[in-house]
Amino acid sequence: MATKPLILPALRGYFGDWVYYSCLIPVPEIAARVKFATEIHQNKALSDLIQRTLQGTRAKHIAAYLANNDERFFNSLVLATYGGKPKWLELGDFKSEAYPELVKNVNQSAMDNVGFLNLTGSEKIFAVDGQHRLAGIKKAIEEKVDLSDQQLPIIMVGHKPGKEGMVRTRRLFTTLNKTAVPVLKNEIIALDEDDVMAIVARRMVETDPRFMNPKIAVISSANIPPTNFESLTTIANLYDVLRLIFQLEVGKASDERLRFNRPSDERLDKHYAYAMEFFNQLATAYPAVKSLFDTTDPEAVTKKQRGNHGGHLLFRPIGLEMMTRVAIDLVTKKKITFEEAFTIMKGLPVDLAGAPYVGVIWEPTKRIIVARGKRVARDILKYMVGLPVGKQLVREYRELLGHDAADESVQLPSKVI
Repeated sequence: MATKPLILPALRGYFGDWVYYSCLIPVPEIAARVKFATEIHQNKALSDLIQRTLQGTRAKHIAAYLANNDERFFNSLVLATYGGKPKWLELGDFKSEAYPELVKNVNQSAMDNVGFLNLTGSEKIFAVDGQHRLAGIKKAIEEKVDLSDQQLPIIMVGHKPGKEGMVRTRRLFTTLNKTAVPVLKNEIIALDEDDVMAIVARRMVETDPRFMNPKIAVISSANIPPTNFESLTTIANLYDVLRLIFQLEVGKASDERLRFNRPSDERLDKHYAYAMEFFNQLATAYPAVKSLFDTTDPEAVTKKQRGNHGGHLLFRPIGLEMMTRVAIDLVTKKKITFEEAFTIMKGLPVDLAGAPYVGVIWEPTKRIIVARGKRVARDILKYMVGLPVGKQLVREYRELLGHDAADESVQLPSKVI
């Protein structure tokens, strides 16, 4: 069923062998006119494959972003159109009483590429790039989010039905999606103004001497370089720890709302205070961490706690994450505070060169961290603080140590409570 005609302000351009039109279009018109890229496959199963990728939670998150964020912004959607009779209307000659001299310098080719694109309403339009944004827009409109005064930039290209046209459009679809580079975690941490973890992590390293660089390594890697003898951990690992504790705070298994919906400043202050309580209790339970927080000479502390000798569990990103998860499990399952959880946990071993870490997450011959035993090590810590664990834990521990699963000479460490 045809929709009403629509005239869009546009620029016409050429790139490679594509002619494209860069337009502004009201958001409700996108929801009404634009379909998903299922029609570039004659095979129904392949079309359904595209459709299924758009039926997850991402559309809901984008719709919530549109509904709740006044600073919302999208980059251009790339749309393909066929059928109907869209017309290009050149703006032609124009004049300016304010800047007549400037108008004289505008060449004819530039004038020819400024105008309007007339859509008759009978065209078929589908998204080549930006399908998840399109799904979010449609969801927001369905939920009666008022976007009537909002305009989005689009890039419109022509699509020719038939085998050759479909191949050409599919190639454009995959080229745009393969060459798109995901935003890196370090870029999110440095720049994101909606992500709660990023906002709080920046505040910590910018305003609190206990976390300022180099005590928290502000580097792109999640791992600490072997030559670093100043930092407790990296800002990427700090971000991950904050994500875990904020999920506990808000009582959600997913971090989606924490990442995409900036709360009020008052709520952000509460998140920050919650993080401070966690790290205060961590430092109270573990003197080595407190020494680093308090010192003006971080190397004097960290060099003793991390190196090829192994060192302190909490001075490794893998160890800080493990202990965070154990603390969260204690708080959740025993209905206690972080203070009470760390009072229990301070009896746990922290020397990587000893049980239960050596041979599990610490390789003593190569003197390196190995991640393969992280879950087993974490479950052993849970067992030691009285949390439920799987029956297979002893067997897994023995096997990581190179023993027979039935070797009773190898037992789990004693509980601390």
